[in-house]
Amino acid sequence: MLSKSNFMLGCDCPVKLKYFKLGYPSLNNSNSFLEFFADGGFMVEALARALFDDGVWVVPLDGETPEQATARLMAVPGDGVWFEPTFLVEDMLVRVDILQRKGNVLRLIEVKAASFDSVLDPTPFRGKQGGILSDWRDYLLDVSFQTNVLELASPKMRVEPELCLVDKAKTCHEEAIFNKVELITDKDPGSTGPRAIYNGDVAALRSQHFLGFLNVRTEVDELIAEVRSKGDSLKKIAIDPSVALEPPLGSKCRDCEYRNLGSLRNGFADCWGALAAGDPHIVDLLGAGLLPDAAGTSKEGLNWLIDNGISKLVDIPPQIIDQNKATGKRQIRQLECTKSGAEWVDPNLKAELDACEYPLHFVDFETSRLAVPYHKGMQPYEQIAFQFSCHTILKPGDAGLRHVEWINVDDAFPSFKFADALRDAVGDKGTIFVWTNFEQTTLRDIRRQMTSYNHADKKIAAWIDAIVPDRTDGGRVQDLADLCKAHYYHPKMGGSLSIKYVLPAIWGSNEELWRDPWFSKYFRESLDGALDPYSALKGLILDAGQTKGAEGQGAELAVEAVRDGIGAMRSYQEMMYGLSRNNAKHRDAVKKMLLQYCELDTAAMVIIWKHWMSRLGAK
Repeated sequence: MLSKSNFMLGCDCPVKLKYFKLGYPSLNNSNSFLEFFADGGFMVEALARALFDDGVWVVPLDGETPEQATARLMAVPGDGVWFEPTFLVEDMLVRVDILQRKGNVLRLIEVKAASFDSVLDPTPFRGKQGGILSDWRDYLLDVSFQTNVLELASPKMRVEPELCLVDKAKTCHEEAIFNKVELITDKDPGSTGPRAIYNGDVAALRSQHFLGFLNVRTEVDELIAEVRSKGDSLKKIAIDPSVALEPPLGSKCRDCEYRNLGSLRNGFADCWGALAAGDPHIVDLLGAGLLPDAAGTSKEGLNWLIDNGISKLVDIPPQIIDQNKATGKRQIRQLECTKSGAEWVDPNLKAELDACEYPLHFVDFETSRLAVPYHKGMQPYEQIAFQFSCHTILKPGDAGLRHVEWINVDDAFPSFKFADALRDAVGDKGTIFVWTNFEQTTLRDIRRQMTSYNHADKKIAAWIDAIVPDRTDGGRVQDLADLCKAHYYHPKMGGSLSIKYVLPAIWGSNEELWRDPWFSKYFRESLDGALDPYSALKGLILDAGQTKGAEGQGAELAVEAVRDGIGAMRSYQEMMYGLSRNNAKHRDAVKKMLLQYCELDTAAMVIIWKHWMSRLGAK
């Protein structure tokens, strides 16, 4: 049987569908509850369903399948609206978000948290040349697959497919904000996650919502032949996953969820065969997909390496790398350091670091940008800043490391209080270190919000204006990721500049850092020396007494450690608006996990800075 999710997985890569059906372990397995908060899509669905007050959930009776329950309910003559109806036709299965029947027309509504702007681009799916834009292609393939199955199930009906999207041109009013959608502990009929329901004024919502319903029949007609052809081929894989397939090898394989090096069932190894042995592999080269071949043909270099039986990164011939380009220079650096096993520290980095003014402030922000805004007056996907951490070194040679942190725990727009607290933390002097320009972008967003919301604090506004430019442009911010890109490389970084790769590379190779009083609390011994500090972060277990009143009353409740920015956003949403939002012990535990993670993000920058300074001979 080929479900919609199977179809979309197969469109990405047919071999992935094969591995999924064969039960290969996937690296995409994650906390299912936090995944529920990924983009606010569950809330958009709740708002969309609330607009159809005559909607009926398809709930199977005992012994019924979801498709049998759908057939029973839809057998009743007349118009109607059904939530999550299921159709199984010719070994293809779809579950429709919302289905409305009027006369001989079936209105198929697929709800997505994706956004468009009805003022700037009311028909967002096509480019200037008239073709379907790549950003929308997967959404349209999804609804086209559903349309095909529904047309097979109801050949006498006319299907009108629509995408329900978030319209960023609209302002969010009182009845369409985050806290009007409630999570409850039972489940959507037939689903596997918590249930989201709208608990506001439905009549008011109809005039206040920010959803757009866009008919995509023209786009579906353009894609339907391709969908039917792909559906037929993917259905064969779904029914018999043992079928032999020619894997489409390429740079995308680097991030494949079936590249499970620690498993005996490793999809990457099965696809690449004898060429899977390279470690690091050629796909781990920075910009591997842009590599030219020996003849200088742009972007064909990876295929040339495969055709010539080269899979180890260290075996890449340097002459095929274009060293006249910035990417090529970084590729050569990666190649040389991987061969030697040694890190590279550019002596010019010292001048850059010496030019930074004390006190040195290492700063990290956590933010959230959701489809359904937290507060009225905001627009969909408008950002809030809910947390920061700041480590400060007051003067050269200082033995102390000051740490200041702030997190919002109130159901109120937090960004202006965030800015006030940040100014208290970093003051008016010193260099502000960040990793990437995310913090600068966030401050610029807050500055725009101050204007649009008439927030009358001219001092904070002027302060933000003064600090956000780069240090070299008269501001106070120094991007450490930029310095890393230009002046540093460690073989264990691979092709990444993410702090989640740079920190473990440095931490694992510098034992002095493990004993440093500033950082010793992050040391956890492993078989290889020291565990990555992000992996070493610990969660919490709340005992039965503490969890009273929370979901699973009387049972232990695990609060997982936050280890990345996406996890921080989802944990914040869960803390503020999740099933346990009224349980003080649980909220406090999630807050601790957020503070622990954000503190490590800024400590990581200090570790990297201190490592660079020691390698450069500075004190």
